[in-house]
Amino acid sequence: MNTQEFKNKLGSLVEMGDVFSALVFFAMRSEDGVILKKANMKSEVLTGIAGGYKETLISELERFNHDDHMAILNLSDRDERGNVIYRYDIPDVEPSYFSVMKEPVSEPAVEYIEQRMFNFDNDSFSDIDYFVIVLGTEENHIVVYRDNFNVNLMKQARGRFYLNRSGTQIDKLESDILRMDSQIDCMLIDDDFYIVNLKNLDTSREFATIIRGRANEAIDQIAELDFVDNVEGLRTHLEDLSFARRLMRAMDNSPVTGLPSNVVLDFVRNHQKLGTLLRITEGKIDLTTKKSQSAFISLLNDDFLYSKLTQRDYESSSKDQLRV
Repeated sequence: MNTQEFKNKLGSLVEMGDVFSALVFFAMRSEDGVILKKANMKSEVLTGIAGGYKETLISELERFNHDDHMAILNLSDRDERGNVIYRYDIPDVEPSYFSVMKEPVSEPAVEYIEQRMFNFDNDSFSDIDYFVIVLGTEENHIVVYRDNFNVNLMKQARGRFYLNRSGTQIDKLESDILRMDSQIDCMLIDDDFYIVNLKNLDTSREFATIIRGRANEAIDQIAELDFVDNVEGLRTHLEDLSFARRLMRAMDNSPVTGLPSNVVLDFVRNHQKLGTLLRITEGKIDLTTKKSQSAFISLLNDDFLYSKLTQRDYESSSKDQLRV
């Protein structure tokens, strides 16, 4: 799905009118892992949640309409831009909540009855790991993931009072209070997942594990290149998630690795910056230092550009290839 198709999908949802609805599910922590349970909410509450999420979708559309650089990119192409939504395209591995998001719209349909309904006799707000919300209609919908944070739950405790209005007086609430909002961390459209909240990419332990795993694979591939040496030092910096992410992106989409070794080495020798950062010994680039490793990743990403107009060299990690 390209950027225009993504916009068209969101547009078709916000233009639905009153048939636009929300179904809310709680992903519950249990001894057997996460179990999705349907929230038995009053219709007016669901209507309010649907309205809040429709406003969020409208805001997302406005981001695209007012920012010409707003785009849908593959996660493997991630750079430092903030005005993007990433389509998850890392093969063979995905966050565990992806499969849970698919469940409410799967075929055959899951029956959310009895033990699959949230019930205060057996369940507690404190066991909610995250929220899954289906928005739209049965024929045209998206599935939203929203993380649940500790601050969302206000628990009753000795010496603590939650007050609300009761007619002309003030009364005390006797139950725990769960807060929800209408923000989107991730959405499922058809069979593709889109990361909307970029902070989730940097704070999620699952994403961190996936990125570091891919970066480790990238180092194995780098070791096979004829023009590099001492690649094991790269592994010592994988705890730095930004470094691991750059490394993953470099090998997933590098236009450099397919070039002849002599072309790459001549470029390094003749470049005014790389020539000082990368040392070539016996026909191989030495990756012993952190500076050399960072410069090498930029080289793999083809970040060193030359302007024919100004005859100047530039370094840019954020770039789009021109389509003629």
